[in-house]
Amino acid sequence: MAPYLGFLRIPVVTAFWLLVAAFPVGRIGGAFFRCAFTDMLAVVGSWYLGLMIYLMILLAVFDIVLLADNWLRVLPRSLTGRNGRTALAAFWTVITLSVMIVAAGRWNALNPVIREFDITLKGTPREAPLRVVVATDIHVGLLVRNHWLSSMIETVNMARPDMVLLVGDIVDSDVTHAQEERLSEELAAINAPLGVYAVLGNHESYSGAEEAAASFRDGGVTVLRDEAVQVEGILTLVGRDDRASARIGSGRLPLSAIPGVESSLPVIVMDHTPKKGETLYYVSCGIGVWGPPIRTSSRPEVVVLNISFQ
Repeated sequence: MAPYLGFLRIPVVTAFWLLVAAFPVGRIGGAFFRCAFTDMLAVVGSWYLGLMIYLMILLAVFDIVLLADNWLRVLPRSLTGRNGRTALAAFWTVITLSVMIVAAGRWNALNPVIREFDITLKGTPREAPLRVVVATDIHVGLLVRNHWLSSMIETVNMARPDMVLLVGDIVDSDVTHAQEERLSEELAAINAPLGVYAVLGNHESYSGAEEAAASFRDGGVTVLRDEAVQVEGILTLVGRDDRASARIGSGRLPLSAIPGVESSLPVIVMDHTPKKGETLYYVSCGIGVWGPPIRTSSRPEVVVLNISFQ
């Protein structure tokens, strides 16, 4: 790539190596002596990682097409000539496409959708379906800042929930980062008459399970750690610790061993890493981001379950 940069070669190559170092230096340096500079390095480095992923993919596609052309001769000869203009055009095409993909991924990440599903369970009939709103993988912290978190909470409230379920990875890698973004205050702004409930994901285990759970409770959230509760005599809600909890020595109970699971009421289980079985389950792609602050493979989502009982 460097030969096509001309007089920009030295500054671009220098910037490239600085960006290569930004993310690891920001993360490792922040672990020992966190400051605004290490945070900035980690954020800039995350954008670089996102851009480089698509640069590498597009360059690989470009090389595969050229290799295939050696056998099949599918490209016009004007495009495969050994002249500098063709190579330069290909180079800047790859750069431009990568930037466009990252820009589109950023827009996508900032614009979640609300997906609704109608479910019928056995239970006491209600006049109107129960609206259960599910959000997962928010990853509040260094990349998901307060303005973004506030927008996510607005989306949850726009879904007009009776009850809200937060199914793990609410924080990213450090509870302190999340609290700096006023996590507890934002969670307290959720409007759900039947309550807000949460379970822990693998990232809560990494960042400190007890500290994370305390932050959620400060925001009025009921944290279920291998526990079951009855909600208004309508259903039994079960929250399981994530399987990652075993790495910090706490483990988790088998579902059958959680008190209150055996109930005549319909049972809803919250589990950050669910297993298949004889049940109806929904796996959400989440609403936040992890790593580069972009999303290109799925739309961020808030899920609404309209539950009727018969």
